[in-house]
Amino acid sequence: MPMNGTKGTRPSDRGFDSPPAAESAIAARSSPPHDPRLEEICVSDTIGLDPATRIADVYRLIEPLGAGAMGAVMLAQDESLDRLVAIKFVRRDRFDLNFRLRFAGEARAMARVNHPNVVQIHAFGEHEGLPYFVMEFVDGITLETWIARNGPPTDLAVPMRIIEEICLGLSAIHAAATIHRDLTPTNILLDANGKPCITDMGLAVLRREGGRLPLETAGTPAYMAPEVAFSREVDPAHRPRSDVYSLACVAYELLTGRPPFRSDSEIKLMIQHAIAAVPRPSRINPAVPLEVDQAIVHALAKDPAARTPTPEAFWCEMSMGQRDPEPERILIAEDDGDSRDAIVGYLQRTFPDAEVEGVGNGFSALAAFDQKPPSIVLLDIRMPGLDGLQVTEWIRRREQWTRIPILIITGSGGPEQWEKLRELGADGFLVKPVSLDDVVALTRRSLRERRSRVSTAVVGSK
Repeated sequence: MPMNGTKGTRPSDRGFDSPPAAESAIAARSSPPHDPRLEEICVSDTIGLDPATRIADVYRLIEPLGAGAMGAVMLAQDESLDRLVAIKFVRRDRFDLNFRLRFAGEARAMARVNHPNVVQIHAFGEHEGLPYFVMEFVDGITLETWIARNGPPTDLAVPMRIIEEICLGLSAIHAAATIHRDLTPTNILLDANGKPCITDMGLAVLRREGGRLPLETAGTPAYMAPEVAFSREVDPAHRPRSDVYSLACVAYELLTGRPPFRSDSEIKLMIQHAIAAVPRPSRINPAVPLEVDQAIVHALAKDPAARTPTPEAFWCEMSMGQRDPEPERILIAEDDGDSRDAIVGYLQRTFPDAEVEGVGNGFSALAAFDQKPPSIVLLDIRMPGLDGLQVTEWIRRREQWTRIPILIITGSGGPEQWEKLRELGADGFLVKPVSLDDVVALTRRSLRERRSRVSTAVVGSK
């Protein structure tokens, strides 16, 4: 089980926010309120070391960072290289021979990995018979804390970027022939720039291809693969897939604000992971695209053989939901020839695989619809014969075309007319003289939003 507290990280008062258009950093570090009980637990009861103790004549202890059943993590100053580090110690009542071997195994497993999304190990040793290892100090918060502060996201850009980097770190761990075995939001740290770092590989084991690994229940039940929870024998080649399962649980929580299964009982929780159907993330957070739903459900397959094989494959499936849909056919109805030609030419260059057609009036727009319905249509609000409002109303009356985005180009009109167009089903408005970049951006956004609505409807019907 993971240690309580923040491993290798100093608590901060605030985490970083995730505004729609940008990622912002953690606020300046502030010292946590002094809690004598924490210091007593961490120092006296847990490892028996006082702050200011020197380790190996190099590291000067400063303050506790976290403590738990296994031991404690202390912030220290590396006086030889003038940098802050985190030092993990084992409780004195825990370091029998078997535990010391496991602790040394953790240090060696971490030392095999060199990646920016994995906390780095600097040194390993003993202090007065107390095993420890020195690791990179990540000044920030745990992913668990970040999720609790931010809740289910409406903009997926920041969570998806975090998931991508966790995938990169876990891939590096697997490339070093190591299995983490306890990937959870508590064991992922976010630094001041929001970069995730995987840590606390206390349950990590070196993979022995073709050999047997000890069958034991190890990990955190809310993120534990069924074969681990119930100590099932699996194909040696499939053993790293237990980490992929945990990775999918972490991604699920990042996108919905909660893990896939919840229970007050650890046994019931493990049983849910083993037999219960996974609720699709989009049922909890409608902003989650269908492709992401499918990627997470695939990675949470009960049978390791049916599960997403690697973190790289998981991210490949996840990222499909980030890609903007490309239009197959675009129709522009605009009676100003110069404006129409400019829009048609720009969209043809932006979407080279799409068919782009321009017409000069509303009747021609309807004829084009009858010939071949477009992926999206741009309508001038004022055209001879039929105006944009009438064409919009005509399109929306036909059930087979209700999902086609409609963008209105207008040089006039007021709130009442715009509200009427929205009621009829217009998806967006462009004011003349239009910016061609705005045309492209609104085209992509409207296609994406329409796809999201369709995906939600499809998932909700299952």
